[in-house]
Amino acid sequence: MLKRLVNELRCTLLIRTEGPVLVKSGHSSVAGPDMTPVRTYRGGRLEVYLPGSSLKGVIRSHLEKVGRTLNPGAVCNPFLKPESIDPTAGGSPGFSEVACSEKFQARKNGKMRTQGGRWCRSQEDLEDTPDTVYADSCPVCRLFGSNSHIGRLSIGDAYLTKSYSPNVEPVEFRDGVGIDRISGGAAPQVKFDLQAISPGVEFAAEVLVRNFECWQLGMLLAAFADLRDGLLRVGMGRSRGLGAVTGSTESLSISFLGALPGRRSGEVWGLGKFLGDGSYGTVAEDVLVVTPSSERQHGLRSTLTYEGDALQKLQNAAIALFVERLQTWEVPAAMCWPGDWRRA
Repeated sequence: MLKRLVNELRCTLLIRTEGPVLVKSGHSSVAGPDMTPVRTYRGGRLEVYLPGSSLKGVIRSHLEKVGRTLNPGAVCNPFLKPESIDPTAGGSPGFSEVACSEKFQARKNGKMRTQGGRWCRSQEDLEDTPDTVYADSCPVCRLFGSNSHIGRLSIGDAYLTKSYSPNVEPVEFRDGVGIDRISGGAAPQVKFDLQAISPGVEFAAEVLVRNFECWQLGMLLAAFADLRDGLLRVGMGRSRGLGAVTGSTESLSISFLGALPGRRSGEVWGLGKFLGDGSYGTVAEDVLVVTPSSERQHGLRSTLTYEGDALQKLQNAAIALFVERLQTWEVPAAMCWPGDWRRA
């Protein structure tokens, strides 16, 4: 699917710390705090930043919860293996929660081990194609990817939007102490300290989505809306007052390559519209109609830009499509239990 480039979304995600934030570096200093934020060389000096992998993980985790709420059983747990479940017992995590990549591997091997025993299936038609892997993946894996296929979404590292003096880095120090479970006071010899990014610091990250379906645009914008409302936290210590952030996107651009006969002004074509045959589990009429703030032709690209009211209308339409798609999502038979699995 990614051998072609049919559509592309780009935007800048602005993130502002509303409280102290700590994405740990994993290294403690010899004479300094026990925990420090990650830093990178930029502009010839070290500065704090928010890793794109951390941001993507937080957004994915949040959307998994949203997906399970809209349609229980439609979204997998990317860390759950078949060995951790007993699909024959109603009280254990269901087979529907097993990671998509684990199910594809089991399908390829024709065998699987669970807490309920060993299982096998016919060796016929075990070879998955890119079409079936994408079509059978859960909604979140379709956008973010899995061990079986690459994702559509890329989030870059979030860097400081303005330069700070090396002597006045936007960080603060905090002390911590363990609590004695009997006295309720400070426990002896368990004091620790940490260095966190200060409140009011602004970062910017570049977001790119390629070959997306229109409902996936709604999924991403739903996460951005919750980030704007401060519902997502980043880094460690989120249950102890750390990690509060807000985010915003002031402009969003969607590009298409080449001439698109039949596309009307303001139409956003999703992957399904380009394919047109329902392959990859897509919908042929994959179109959103929202008038952009501007539309221009630049070389091979036609670019729609959404800002202000136009961006809000795009967000509302795309999120509504996302909710509808999730609520009507049907898990493919090949990803369900028992399917054609039998005891080995």
